Amino acid sequence: MNKFFLNRIFFCLILLTGCKYNIPESRSGNTKTIYIEAVKNFSLAPQIGPLVRHKLHEHILRRGHYEIVSNKTEGDYILKVSLRNYKKSSEIYNPQDTIIAAGFRLNINAIVTFSSRSGTILIDEAVVSENASVVRKNPLTKPMDRQALLSLSESLGSQISQLTENFKW
Repeated sequence: MNKFFLNRIFFCLILLTGCKYNIPESRSGNTKTIYIEAVKNFSLAPQIGPLVRHKLHEHILRRGHYEIVSNKTEGDYILKVSLRNYKKSSEIYNPQDTIIAAGFRLNINAIVTFSSRSGTILIDEAVVSENASVVRKNPLTKPMDRQALLSLSESLGSQISQLTENFKW
């Protein structure tokens, strides 16, 4: 009975003290801040600039290497992204109808410049390319580009965040 009582008290003490685990500020040990400029869309892809910026924010925050700031003067690093060379090409044809494409491939390039607050260029106009495919549901409908643009922005956000984290390599 004495062991049972001691075990119970020990268990209660563990519950009351709680876990003292703290999440580290960043994986590299020191917190760096980053300012992300608005993504400039020089392509014909409709409204993809804000999508890429949103996904870029998500990936940077999720990975935890940088803290995002809203003022350019507060950031240790400055990230500039511009989108160019959006292409939509036919990819799949229906065997019964060779005139109308049944699927399309979307390609886009992001030009990334990553610099320090002092103006030192760490990554100078690196090109990140991404592509996605979209298919018609039936021969009478237009393909839904919106889903493919979301896929493009998700992939670009992931690749650009990895590029900025690995600039030292």
